[in-house]
Amino acid sequence: MPRALEKERLFFQIYQSLEKELLEMTDYIHFSENNLDVYSVKLANFILRANVECESLLKELYKKTKHFNSLSEAKQSKALENSTYREVNAVYKLDKKKIYIASEIFYFQEKYSEPFIPFVYKKNKKDPIQIYNAIKHDKVNNLEKADLETAINMLGTLFILNSCFFPELIQKEQDDRSKIFRGKRAYIEPLFISMFDKIDKLNKDEVENYLSSCLYFEWISDYYLTENLPYHISDISGMLENHLNDVNLPLDTLIEKRNKNEYLYDDLNYPVLFKYSTVITNTGEDINYFRKKSEQIFKALLEKQEE
Repeated sequence: MPRALEKERLFFQIYQSLEKELLEMTDYIHFSENNLDVYSVKLANFILRANVECESLLKELYKKTKHFNSLSEAKQSKALENSTYREVNAVYKLDKKKIYIASEIFYFQEKYSEPFIPFVYKKNKKDPIQIYNAIKHDKVNNLEKADLETAINMLGTLFILNSCFFPELIQKEQDDRSKIFRGKRAYIEPLFISMFDKIDKLNKDEVENYLSSCLYFEWISDYYLTENLPYHISDISGMLENHLNDVNLPLDTLIEKRNKNEYLYDDLNYPVLFKYSTVITNTGEDINYFRKKSEQIFKALLEKQEE
């Protein structure tokens, strides 16, 4: 039986093979809005194989959930015979995960110019599972359902599932993770989601939705915070006073500023506190997870101040 990490790499190897196959199709299909309805036997077979991989990965992710591990062995076997999407989605929020297309040989100007959610994709009121079953059971009469748009979204779901099942992917360069897709990334600012009254201003549902939509988190490195560099609580107090206006901005505005590299804090005045970051894969964490992490960070800072 393959070891866990070998299994994760094997699934990703299959994903890479499918991604390469889709990229090769750009040699004879111009990937633009005008061709999203293009269909073929090759696309039909691609969709079938991609969906089989999605089903397999959903089962593997289900095995990692608390719900699955709370079942008896007999119930576990029976549960794996059924659809596992609902249980996995409850943990990983798959129906909120956003990705976007970054490939320069995909010429979409409208449809995929913004981040999209593969797990809520529908074509002509049919979701990917319905499309898959139609092609699987009657390929000849349902060939038109095997179009380019469905193939792209199916591969997108597989990219998300591989990222969840193989968190070490984040350690690879972006093009090694995917030559087509990029996952939405959350910038986790401990000061803005900690328990401090002055900065606990953001709408919690809004923050939860934002976190759920992201495939990766960029988090300040605990190592640099607690072990390697000097910090001063007075700096934090000053930062809070200087940026109360930022705290009261809508979340979308905060994110927009961050994406434009307009930092919410003066990076020159506080060069070490937020200079270092760590990127991790979103494996179902919610705001409470980050609140606890924030509390740990500030506790470490207070202890250093007292030394």
